Amino acid sequence: MILGLEEIEKKVWEEEKLFLMKQVGILLIKNNAIKFGDYILSSGKRSPYYIDLRQTISSPITMDWIANSLNRIILNEIGKERIDKILGVPTAGVPFATVVSQKLGIPLIYYRQARKEHGVRKKIEGILDRNDRVLIVDDLITTGESVIEAAEVVREQGGVVNELVVLLDREQGGPENLRKARIEPHVLFKISDAMTWLHSVGLISKEIYETLKKYIEEESRAVKASST
Repeated sequence: MILGLEEIEKKVWEEEKLFLMKQVGILLIKNNAIKFGDYILSSGKRSPYYIDLRQTISSPITMDWIANSLNRIILNEIGKERIDKILGVPTAGVPFATVVSQKLGIPLIYYRQARKEHGVRKKIEGILDRNDRVLIVDDLITTGESVIEAAEVVREQGGVVNELVVLLDREQGGPENLRKARIEPHVLFKISDAMTWLHSVGLISKEIYETLKKYIEEESRAVKASST
């Protein structure tokens, strides 16, 4: 059977995303951005792993790979012509949004979690015009709450937010919550896929992998149970 052009392009993009996941995954390991142990997340939950993408801002090569990966998602899944502004979610998402903005030539804005109490006392920095189509860029998705909060502020000020581009999904209910808030997430990779590949090439041990696999599966079941 001969594939049509659209099917070929879809397959090529799937393979490219897999390649990008592997390259970025290696760089995250090299930059000690993936840590294994016993961690308390901002949600208060315990986790056997921690993703600290702030580590990558000190590695220009890693930042370039991450930004290029996010750009490829934008070009293949959204379309540059559908974006007027790029918004970075503080604090981890702002460096990535900044580089993406520069590479694509799309103006940057960012969101203040605390309103300025001097000057014009605004929560959005940069120029946001009414009906601007705003793409949110962040580092990772856990529950999606910070992205939803940022989107609500943009919408209150007249902007339009429908989509998010992010490096990875921790598979803890974030995409489902985002879609309920009318935000479609575009993700480079799921954490389960990354951990499976890292284990297959010997970058994490079987013991760590089994612990991670059990944790991710338990979190996934908890998300499904809470949504029924």
